[in-house]
Amino acid sequence: MNWDDLRFFLELARWKRLSQAGRKLGVDHTTVARRIEQFEAVLGCRLFESTAAGYELTEAGQRLFAHAETIENNIGLLREEALGQGVRVSGIV
Repeated sequence: MNWDDLRFFLELARWKRLSQAGRKLGVDHTTVARRIEQFEAVLGCRLFESTAAGYELTEAGQRLFAHAETIENNIGLLREEALGQGVRVSGIV
């Protein structure tokens, strides 16, 4: 599993439509579908059910969603820390 798998999962869970998730990720809707299918195969469970209202999380998807959001938030904090370290001034003035 890698971070990109979680990004695709989170965007489809939020937008419920392949095309909207694809726009947000900057890829075609078929790429989103393929990546979700691969992610489900790696995990060995279905994360989404396709309905008339769009893609809905299964019970397994709902359990994964909170963890994936936590990881997303932690990666954002990691980026902020890295950027903060990169611009920090040190030494004798």
